[in-house]
This record gives sequence, C-alpha cells and structure tokens, in this order.
Amino acid sequence: MIIEDLIEINRRLSYDLWNVSAFNGHPSGLSPRLIFPVNRINGEIRISEQEARILYCNILNSLNYFYSIETPTDNAYIQSGKTGVSALSDLSIYTYNNNSSSIFNKMVNVEFKAGTSTYEGIRKDIEKIITEGKDGNWFHILKNIDRRSLPVVYNRFIKSIQNHFNQSKKISILFCICILEPESLKLEKKWGMIKHFEYDSSLGKNIPNYMEEFFCMDKNNDLNNIDGKNLETQKDTLKNNGWMIVEQ
Repeated sequence: MIIEDLIEINRRLSYDLWNVSAFNGHPSGLSPRLIFPVNRINGEIRISEQEARILYCNILNSLNYFYSIETPTDNAYIQSGKTGVSALSDLSIYTYNNNSSSIFNKMVNVEFKAGTSTYEGIRKDIEKIITEGKDGNWFHILKNIDRRSLPVVYNRFIKSIQNHFNQSKKISILFCICILEPESLKLEKKWGMIKHFEYDSSLGKNIPNYMEEFFCMDKNNDLNNIDGKNLETQKDTLKNNGWMIVEQ
C-alpha cells in the first residue's frame, strides 16, 4: 500500500516541480509558492534537490503521514575515516499508531538528488536505503539532459546496488527520475519515469541481470537497452519495460 502512495506522491511532486516559477518568470495558476532562484552571474535557473524536498513535504502535509528531515540512521556507516557513525536520511516517512509502544513507525527513507551526481554520491545514499532495511524512495532531478544522461545515471545505480545488495535479502526502492530542462527560462522538457525496484534474494534471481533489465541497460537485448538511443526512443524503451512515464 505504501508503494502505491509513494507512486502518487512522486507523480504529484513531478507536476509541482514542472509548475515552479523562476525568479524572473510569471507564475501560473498551478504554480506553488516556491520559486527557483537565478544565478546572478550567468542568469541560469538554480535547480537543486532542496526544492524537491520542500515540495515533497508540502504534499505529505495533506496526507495521513508524518515525517522527519535529516533523520539519523538506525545503523552506523563508515563513509569516511575508520569509525562507524550514524548517517542522515534526507527525509523519513512514518505512520502513527497510538496503540503501539513505538507510536511513530518509520516506513520509508527518501533520498533526493539533482544532476547526474558522482558515483560515490549515489553509492553512499543507495547504501543507506538498502542497509536500513525500510522501503526506499529515490527522487532524482535531471536537467539539460541528452541521450547519454540516463545511461550514465542508471549505470551508477546498478554499480551502487551491486556493491551493497548482499547486505539485505530484500530491497524495495521506488525510483523516480524527473526531467526539468530550462530553455530561455521556460521548462521545455517536462517528463519523468517511475518504477518500483523490488528484489528478494530468496527468489534466486541473478541480481546483475535483474538490474540491467530493470534499468533498461541490458547489453544482450537491444530492445531493452537505452544506451546510444535518442531521448524519444529511450522514453519508448522505458515505457515498454514497465516504467511509468509521467508527462505534462
């Protein structure tokens, strides 16, 4: 049930981001109060994961969930140095149960990213989602993309999950990629993709093959490989392989 709610939250969040006004642009009737700032030197729109997190919280405020921001993880991680310390999840979602000793039950850990990001930046956050053992939601904003952008990001997802999947028998991550392409301060490209990554090692599936098929990077099947294809063909390939395509 929570995954179905996350899909709807991610869909709404994508639309909210597409309707955000730039600092020197005019809002529409659907525009949230949040605006994108503009770099004073080059006049470009600054789009970061912070806008996504604020709008995500706005959506949660209208739903029957509770949330915390920059939540200390339940486990310790050695991400620099030699001592394990608590990391921070960007946002965590809880249900409320006044009949339980744990009144707020953590259900989901959410991580936000903007841009293609480095492999290490993606790996550390994927590690947190997998090791914490809760459902995860990965919301990623891409802008100014070309045909190389999705393969680069998806290969980093594959490598990151590959490095950590042995730590958990079950992995559940809802991935959403939201594309914002500012052109002359107008968002010309407004589309995104959503899909639930669900892996249980007890099923005996080959994790490398499963990941390549899931992210449409299957080297042995050109019909299920977005690498080298133009954006429209990539979109069609993703749709044909179970990704929900969201467009405005």
